[in-house]
Amino acid sequence: MTSKRKLKKKTPLTIGDRVIERVPTGKKKRVGEIIFIIEGRRRKFELMQLNPHDLSPLHRHNNEQLKFFRLREDQCKRLNEFKYREKKTFCIGDVVRHAGHGRVRFGKIVSFVHPEGLYTTSNEKGYNGKDFIECVEVAPRNGLTIKLDTDGEVKRFVVGPHHCKVCEILPMDKSGGVRIKNYWEMQLKSTAS
Repeated sequence: MTSKRKLKKKTPLTIGDRVIERVPTGKKKRVGEIIFIIEGRRRKFELMQLNPHDLSPLHRHNNEQLKFFRLREDQCKRLNEFKYREKKTFCIGDVVRHAGHGRVRFGKIVSFVHPEGLYTTSNEKGYNGKDFIECVEVAPRNGLTIKLDTDGEVKRFVVGPHHCKVCEILPMDKSGGVRIKNYWEMQLKSTAS
């Protein structure tokens, strides 16, 4: 009886692939990018050493020369780059959907606020995952117009990241104005196709 699951074919490593040592040569396993392959009885790779935190090239002490090292093919394995991919996070200008206390509201992010009122670097360096999100409330349709309160002031709200979700914005339609893509529009598209 044959298995329904297909066996993964192991693709050979080539120039440009990123690998990690199977067994550490010091305290830590080195990470490298293959720049040259030495064929022979046992294949060897010439590797440019990479920083294991952000995959940037490492330099020697003089900061002019790159670090290189060699490994046999059986001493390295392909690096799982999934953990290095940038995670989608909140950015100033994003439109978010906040659901809480039995109501749903939409807002455009204008800044980030530290929970204790201290200075935050999220506005300059990107969202840190802990700060509150300050938004200007917008209508989900009609060009995402800013909502005003009874005194004519712009409606604002500050929320935590737990009940917020970044919305996908659809371009202008025949009636004009950008709008937020929602569940019903996705349902109409799926039934039409």
